[in-house]
Amino acid sequence: MWVLVALACLVALIIILLCIPVDIFFRIERYEKSKFKVHFGWLFGLIKKELKPAERKSHKEKKRQFSFGVLKRLPVRRLLKSIKRFLVDISGRINIRKINIDMTAGFDDPAETGYLCAAVYPVLTFYSSEKCHINFNASFEGKAILQGYGEGELRFFPIRFIIPIIRFIFSGTVFKTIRIMMAERWKRKK
Repeated sequence: MWVLVALACLVALIIILLCIPVDIFFRIERYEKSKFKVHFGWLFGLIKKELKPAERKSHKEKKRQFSFGVLKRLPVRRLLKSIKRFLVDISGRINIRKINIDMTAGFDDPAETGYLCAAVYPVLTFYSSEKCHINFNASFEGKAILQGYGEGELRFFPIRFIIPIIRFIFSGTVFKTIRIMMAERWKRKK
């Protein structure tokens, strides 16, 4: 009897912890060098984690060999459908608190930059709000350029992601993909 009570209390504690929101703060810059910082906060700021770019190792690493043999056996089309469905399932579960983006982009050919503007500007009209400020500038100077910065604050509740993650992981396509990739890895180790 006490074991059931202890298990019920443990499950209740896990559910309560998953109901506490996770805050994400990010800043990305790209001018001469690319920089990014991502801060995660949980339990209302008591637990914090900062992600920074990994330092590059100076010594040469052995090259990894990639073969397309594995891709031929994977159910790529069904996997892409599963990923698309997963992204649709989680898209409304992230709360955007603030996003500021200021970007300048252009291609070598000004006509291609025009195509970029034709695709980007109509989309920006739908995403402009008091929480989301996006400033996109096109560069028609005849040289490829991509620079600017982006910063924002996001919040999500982990419990809202449990059902989409379970549905994604236990779908037949993802399960088959994992099985094929693990078998290929075991073959390489032998």
